[in-house]
Amino acid sequence: MNTEKKGLFVTADGRNVAFTFALVSSLFLLWGFCNGMIDVMDKHFQNELKLTLSQSAWVQFAHYLGYFIMALPAGWLAIRLGYKGGIIAGLLMVAVGGLWFIPATHIAKFWAFLLGVCTIAAGLTFLETVANPYTTVLGDKRFAATRINLAQSCNGVGWILGPIAGGLFFYGTDETGRSTGAETLWIPYAGVAVVVILLAVIFFFAPMPDINTEDDYHLDDKNNDKTTAIKPASRGLTYGLLLVNIAILLLVFGMITWLILSATKVGESLKGLAAALPHPSSFTINADHALTVVLFWAGVAIMIVAAIVMAPMTKKISHHSIWSHPHFSGAVAAQFLYVAAQAGIFSFLINYVTSEVPDLPASWHRDSTKKWIEINTSFTRDDLKDLPALAARLKNPTDPVTAMVAGKLSSDTQAALAEYVPDKTNPKLLSVPLVQDLKSIVRGTNIYNPQLFAGVNLSPATREILALPEKERNTPLLNRLLLTDAFAGLLNYTPGRYCISDAGASNLASFGFFCFLVGRFTGAWLLKRFSAHRMLGLYGLMNVLVCLLVFFKLGWLSVVCVFLSYFFMSIMFPTIFALGIFGLGVRAKRASAYIVMAIMGGAILPKLMGYVADQTNMSRGFIVPMICFVAIALYGFGWSRLSQAESLSGLKTTAGH
Repeated sequence: MNTEKKGLFVTADGRNVAFTFALVSSLFLLWGFCNGMIDVMDKHFQNELKLTLSQSAWVQFAHYLGYFIMALPAGWLAIRLGYKGGIIAGLLMVAVGGLWFIPATHIAKFWAFLLGVCTIAAGLTFLETVANPYTTVLGDKRFAATRINLAQSCNGVGWILGPIAGGLFFYGTDETGRSTGAETLWIPYAGVAVVVILLAVIFFFAPMPDINTEDDYHLDDKNNDKTTAIKPASRGLTYGLLLVNIAILLLVFGMITWLILSATKVGESLKGLAAALPHPSSFTINADHALTVVLFWAGVAIMIVAAIVMAPMTKKISHHSIWSHPHFSGAVAAQFLYVAAQAGIFSFLINYVTSEVPDLPASWHRDSTKKWIEINTSFTRDDLKDLPALAARLKNPTDPVTAMVAGKLSSDTQAALAEYVPDKTNPKLLSVPLVQDLKSIVRGTNIYNPQLFAGVNLSPATREILALPEKERNTPLLNRLLLTDAFAGLLNYTPGRYCISDAGASNLASFGFFCFLVGRFTGAWLLKRFSAHRMLGLYGLMNVLVCLLVFFKLGWLSVVCVFLSYFFMSIMFPTIFALGIFGLGVRAKRASAYIVMAIMGGAILPKLMGYVADQTNMSRGFIVPMICFVAIALYGFGWSRLSQAESLSGLKTTAGH
């Protein structure tokens, strides 16, 4: 045991680098904190800016777009500036992004917040590109996966603290229950900016030796012919995994292209083409769906061409290329899918907890718990009792209350309302954004005005609340009852049900990250005793199981399974990273840039998970991460074949190129 402790932070030349490891680990806490705040920000924007689940996922898109844009430049700078220079550059960029939130709060536009999120993520890209591979070389290579998991445990602490800070500043309310998050959102980000500037100064003066991973595959062997082809036995794997990575790249660029073309309203001119192309029968070809269909088939055509072109090129790929090593290209794909699954579960946890947790006992709601447990005032599509009649009334308001509600509808809802034709239009195209708007009205300011509601037959429950002094009224409950009274027979509401509030769900997100942290620490211990790739495969398989149980909506069992998924996700990112850069020598820095670039998966899949949840419910959305975990389990169990190594200790004696 003593030998292991020494070897953990002692390099091959006998240097003890424990202090350097501890300093670098502080960076993991930093980006965990920033990521933790991102995941509770989604629900804030849904409430404040009337966004659907799918629309709020643009927060994740902006965050991970920063990683995609800056990963390769970060890898390039890491090679030229070394580890220290890359870290300082990243810290300064994070500071710029954090300070941007001060003017962004005053601008109060979605794009302004997304710009700040993207800038911070670009800075974090430098840190991840440098810090992740650096931890693997700060000691004996046998414990590379252990070290990166230990460092990532600090990341887990940040994930716990981030939602707490986010819940405090994003979901604050005044004495009437009105949200104050829009005014205080900048505070934690300004604090992050101050901290990272101090860290940049510390790193400038700190000793940081430049160490590379061992070149187990002889990628840098000058005596080898640079045109040496990989073994025929590996060509099929190389070809297949290259195509997978090309598909991932196309998906990313397709998403970016969709965003640009959607903003320029090109979709309207593509409706005819989209209608002629094969598409799901449930799709009503509006502008956005037309773009989706056309870009999908364009991507399919490009993939067919790529498959034809890449077949002969694979035979010529040099052994010296990192792409000739399937364990690396497989890691890029696995990391894309892992971060996709992680981002989906993390970002929609609050939505899951507030909408899918079974009703809580009324006895749990008391003065000491009212911040975390509240009367359920939310809307679901099931509460729209007669959508055609409701749509007709909102299209042509004849009373002041209907006019008020119609005036508060978002542009997306207004567009869907204009296109809605009963029995011809997919009702979800209207019901999804309409429900989100109704939620925003309920969570907003008090809508009661005696003149406005003069012609409405108010229920006894509504009158009881109105009889209270204004400061004692539960504004969301009052608004919910008023809407139900005003749209009698069209909107449904079952009073007396209790649920977890947004603030309570934000604290439960911290509990999820605590499970994540426990998984990191126990995982680091287990990885000293068991093969990293087998542990990855086992944890992937367990997450397939727990996501399946969430999908089936089994009450509290499903709720427990959501938090178990945090535990089993814990070792995946660092372990995939260590397995992916194994044996690549000085090229590990470049390989790290591509693996960090794969973090873009977190921008893509939450959109799909949000879309599935919008169309069905949040539990059904877990089918998306479940599929990702299947692929991760396959990578873990198949890594030995991909790398021709039994473990991270080294290659098989019969292996070689």
